[in-house]
Amino acid sequence: MPNSTRQPASTAGAPVAAASTVTAAGPAVTAPGPAVTAPASTVTAAGPAVTAPGDETDPRWWVAPLAATVVAPLLSFLMAVWADLFTALPVFLIGGFVLPLALVVPGWCLARTRRRRQARIDLATLACCLAVAYPALIGGIGVAVFVVMLLTGNIHS
Repeated sequence: MPNSTRQPASTAGAPVAAASTVTAAGPAVTAPGPAVTAPASTVTAAGPAVTAPGDETDPRWWVAPLAATVVAPLLSFLMAVWADLFTALPVFLIGGFVLPLALVVPGWCLARTRRRRQARIDLATLACCLAVAYPALIGGIGVAVFVVMLLTGNIHS
């Protein structure tokens, strides 16, 4: 239909600024009419908004951060009791609770899309692993400092 006049189809909620006429030979001619608007994020002039795969919202985005927020301090507490950190090293006990939660915070702040789901799960898993490994980490750092001090001559008998 080379020389036909086309009217854009009006869909429910589609933004229509005015009744417009488009000819094959020239630009659109706009006639006055009422302006109808819709949320720009859901519908465009060409139809429904197209999102990239994985950019759709994740309805259960909160599961991994919430689980890690609850489980990581519990694991830290259990490992502190098991390693007797409450009596031996109470100052280092604070890091066992703060560091795993510091890994969970970005999981709460990431975009709530399906594409970021794996990153949230990875951060939650890493936080729980850090909570479990924290006493061994502190012990390993203590041994490394002792060996370095011993080899550099800073420990005298």
